[in-house]
Amino acid sequence: MVALLDGYRPNFQYKLVKWLPPEIGWWKCNTDGASRDNPGPSTAAFCVRNVDGDLVGAKGLKIPDSTNLVTEVVAVREGLKYCWENELFNVIIESDSLALVNIINGAWEVP
Repeated sequence: MVALLDGYRPNFQYKLVKWLPPEIGWWKCNTDGASRDNPGPSTAAFCVRNVDGDLVGAKGLKIPDSTNLVTEVVAVREGLKYCWENELFNVIIESDSLALVNIINGAWEVP
């Protein structure tokens, strides 16, 4: 067993992830939500940036015990609400939640 493990070499794979600014005339809103224990104590947050990557607005909030998916939805809702209130109408939403992206795009049903 030791000889087998001694010769083992893991195969690492990675994907480069890079934030790109929006095109001229657009805003980018990045969102994230998190829940400890799922459901459990939760937070949601967003930030909005312009074409130069400058931070235009951001907000983080504590929400009642929720699931991870609910926190992601709250983060998107709060980001869109901020953009609407500040007349930032050409908005690109970016979320790290595959489930939420698939639900919004109609690929998955709402649970």
